[in-house]
Formats: sequence, C-alpha cells, structure tokens
Amino acid sequence: MSAKQYARLVPKAHRAQRTPVIDRPMRPRMIAWAGPAAFYPNRFYEIDKWYKGRIDKPEQIPKLHIIEPTNHLHSLAELFEKEKKKVTPCNIGFAPRQRDPALPKTDKQREEMEREARKMKLLVDHDSTNFATLAILNHYKVFEHLFGPGIYFENVQDIDIEYPENSVYYGNTLLASTTSSKPQVRIESVKAGGYNTLFMVNLDGNPFEKEGSVAHWIVANIPDGNGIEKGNECFVQVLDYVQPLPFCGSGYHRIAFVLFRHDKPMNTFPTLNSNSLDGRVFSMSHFYKQNEDVITPSSIAFFQTSYDDSVKQQLHKMGLKSPLYEYEYNEPLKPDQKEFPKKPQPFDLYV
Repeated sequence: MSAKQYARLVPKAHRAQRTPVIDRPMRPRMIAWAGPAAFYPNRFYEIDKWYKGRIDKPEQIPKLHIIEPTNHLHSLAELFEKEKKKVTPCNIGFAPRQRDPALPKTDKQREEMEREARKMKLLVDHDSTNFATLAILNHYKVFEHLFGPGIYFENVQDIDIEYPENSVYYGNTLLASTTSSKPQVRIESVKAGGYNTLFMVNLDGNPFEKEGSVAHWIVANIPDGNGIEKGNECFVQVLDYVQPLPFCGSGYHRIAFVLFRHDKPMNTFPTLNSNSLDGRVFSMSHFYKQNEDVITPSSIAFFQTSYDDSVKQQLHKMGLKSPLYEYEYNEPLKPDQKEFPKKPQPFDLYV
C-alpha cells in the first residue's frame, strides 16, 4: 500500500502517529560485473585467471634503490675514461710506418678537383687517405678477443685477401657461400729474407667448452715477396682450409686474418686436427706468448659472415649435424595484483 492510498482510506484522527512501513520495489543486492577485462592491467597483457581473494595489499614501505653517490654524479664520458685508465695499452707489433706528408694543393689544383667532383669524375686514392683501422678493430674488440685486453698492434705490412666475388677489408660483410674456396692472398714485401705466417680464425665460432678460437686456415713460412696463389706453393700449409661455419641463429661471426712476421722458418705450431671442428680450437694468445721472441704481428684484416645453406652442407661433409640456436627470452614481468592504489591512478594500471 502506498502512502497516498493509506491517507485516503484512513481518516486523519485514526491515523498512526508514525508513518507505517510502505512497500517499496525490490532493489538488487549484487555487485555490478564489468567482465574479466576490468581486472586486467591493460588490454596488452595476457589473460591471468585469478580470483579476488588472491589480491595482495599494497606495500607500505617503498622500494629503496641503493646507488654509489660518487659514480652517480659523473657523466658517461667520465665513466668511460675511468674504464680506459684501468687497462694500459701495449703495442706488441712494429712501430707505425712513417708516411710522407701530403703536399698542399695549390688554388689551381683545388679548382680543377672541384670541377671533376661536380662532374662525378674525381678519383680518390684510398691508400693515401688516413683510415682509422685501430678504431674499427677496437670497436669490434678484435684485439681483445685474440690477445687480451689492452693489446694491439699497427698494420705495417699491406695484405690483400680476395675471394672470387669480394675482398676482405675491415669488418665488411661476406656471404658464407662465397668463402667456400681459398682466397688469393698477396703480401707486401717489406724486407728480403724474411718469412710470413698467416692465421685465419673465427672469433665467435667456438661452441665447445675449450677456450679459444676456431682456426680455419694456417699457412706458414711464406717467403717475403710471395703470396698464397694458385701455382705458387713455396709455403707450408699447417692446417687445411675450411670455410667459416657460423651456426644457424648465432648471428654474425668475425673472421680475422692475422699475419705474423719472422726472420727464420718456424716449426712450432699448435697441434690441431683438420678433420674435426673441435680439433681446430686453439688459443691465439697462448700461441703468441710461446713464440713472442720469434714472431711479431704485422698486419690484420677481418670480415663478418652469417649462416646460409653452404654452412650446413660443409658440416655434413665433416660428419657433423647443423645445430640451431634460438634466443630464450625472459618471461614477461607482471605487476603484483593490489587491492587499492597508494595514490590515485587510472583503474587499468593499478589493478
């Protein structure tokens, strides 16, 4: 009965002192459900089935980040300078070659060069330009992974390494299929009567527990003025040539050619087995340490290569399977479920 009906039926004198309980429509006694999406941190997160009883209360004590005040205020350049001072550079090679300084150009020569440059006819001699080879080798950490931190040497002897399609310079990329055959190597003649020994090593291709690099080719006792070409066999091949073997999924590998110079023929070389891949692993730093009184590094060049079908074919020829490397990503981090935020935040961020 509504209040209006009660007032019409009951006279005023006989009405109750208090208004009786009046019927009202039934109100729903339930919580509005917005669906499971309301409990996700945001729509990019994976669905995590959980119930409300698992919600943890927020931490009252904030996380403390401990830092070193003396290092926190330094710039990145200052931190790099500190790291450089820890290692003293050591040159294990020859003194750098003194090149003749370039003669200054006259105004007439500069005008002529400008005309040729505008017509796209100007030719630049790369050998006469200053090329920062040490900066590139240090950037790729070739010296560090071959001989140790702080060790380096200057390129004082020119070496030309040519494959059928491309040549080797300083970090250029070659296809593994183009390196299936031996390269043609020409070595500059520095002093008559000397000898050269060439190492071809893979700095990133050692999958075994034994420390060191994988040797792909070792040619020793090359007389000065001679190279490694077809028809020229005046050298000793210590280790047969095998193409670089970057495994699938292992990324780019650095293949370095290191040239050593010595006055007399050498007979002491690391004991290696050319028929197996693990038998080709050796330490370049240990080899140099044992023969540092006899040999001196004079030149270095390297290229980068990655996996293709020729690598699998070569591994099968050696009786090995082609391994597959995959990167294991860490599990995605999910924030802890909290009952309420410590400070006002959007709903989809704090839940």
